[in-house]
Amino acid sequence: MSAKHIRTTADLVRFNAAIRIDCPHCAAARTLNGAQVVQLLGVCGFEAAEARLRCGRCGGKGARVTVLPPV
Repeated sequence: MSAKHIRTTADLVRFNAAIRIDCPHCAAARTLNGAQVVQLLGVCGFEAAEARLRCGRCGGKGARVTVLPPV
């Protein structure tokens, strides 16, 4: 499976993939599976998801989202 085909949160569920969210401000990181992402953010593109994410530790915005392959 190639990560280039995963463009939305719904694609994460379809391909059974996950994402890693990294805060550039405090280096906090969190890994979520596709179902968790859709539950939190709904079905949207990654650009929209990155804009909505806020760090739980420092409150910073501008998270970096990395798609992880299925386990």
